Amino acid sequence: MKIVLTTSMAGLGGTEHATFRLGRLLAARGHDVILASSDGPLLEEARQAGMRWYAIDFYRGGMAGYLKSMAAYIKMLKKERPDIIHCQMARIVPACAVAAKLAAPAAKVFYHARGLDPETYPKIAKLFDKLGVYIIGNCRHEQQKLIRYGFPALRITYTYNALHKPDGIARKTPKDYVMLGTLSRLDNVRAVHLMLDIFKKLDDAGLPVRLNIAGLGEEMDNLKAQAQRLGIAGKVAFLGGVRDLTAYFSEVDILVNTPHCIGDHGAGVGNNILEAGLYDTPVVTYDMAGISEMVVNGETGFCIPFGDDAQFAAAVTRLVQSPELRRQMGEALHRHVAALCADDEIYRTTMAAYAM
Repeated sequence: MKIVLTTSMAGLGGTEHATFRLGRLLAARGHDVILASSDGPLLEEARQAGMRWYAIDFYRGGMAGYLKSMAAYIKMLKKERPDIIHCQMARIVPACAVAAKLAAPAAKVFYHARGLDPETYPKIAKLFDKLGVYIIGNCRHEQQKLIRYGFPALRITYTYNALHKPDGIARKTPKDYVMLGTLSRLDNVRAVHLMLDIFKKLDDAGLPVRLNIAGLGEEMDNLKAQAQRLGIAGKVAFLGGVRDLTAYFSEVDILVNTPHCIGDHGAGVGNNILEAGLYDTPVVTYDMAGISEMVVNGETGFCIPFGDDAQFAAAVTRLVQSPELRRQMGEALHRHVAALCADDEIYRTTMAAYAM
């Protein structure tokens, strides 16, 4: 099967990693995988994994750039005649769907739903239905949300993100404190500033904790200033973009996650949750979208109602004070993630989606 994955690969965010991991899995199973995207830090790894690349960037140059990219996409489709066009982001779907009708009418067009602003869902459900697009949600919650907004249930399914391939076993580094860690883009939605406020309370309570903040984004300077203002800068490290997850999770004992996503905002589980499970690391997170499909409260971690910082701090405190509970929940999350996101399962659900 010839499959075109279309997206932006400009950074090291969740969509870029999810696209790369899916493409690598599909290529390893013998499919001809084409990546139509911008350049970016994961591109060389994508090529090494067997993907072919067309430089098509729908995110530069405004409307003129969008139309220019659509023309390049039509040219690519006429040459390649793919079976599947798998769009990883919403903005590019209309151009890809129209291009497919003109240049590759036999191809099925898919949108991989990874979260939208709440007000966008009704528009997307209506437009993508008219375009004849199929949808793959990145969790059951996202599938059900789009059905609720009117997208036909027979043309939508879901599959979780493919897993990272560990470089080694992340054995926890012995230390006389417990390392908390965040792993996300540093923006207002991921809301790491909320974790800094909670960390201040944990530190004031005398808990032996430190905090590693991994990721890049526009809130970096504000977060550093907040840590200084709270008087916790000496116990908070900003790691920047992290590529070596084995090294990261060797140091991190508890993943903490405080996204500001309520109602229909946001989607999915987040690669950081899956990666924590892969490395036997317990999670304390605010509940949003499909996170509770992985972080089952009290079993594979703690999934806290958004804004309840007292309950969040109490959950972290329980894990800090009990190495055995950290081990039990980390292993339970690993088993749960492995069952739902193993290569065989992701491949099965992806092929089932393509067959809709």
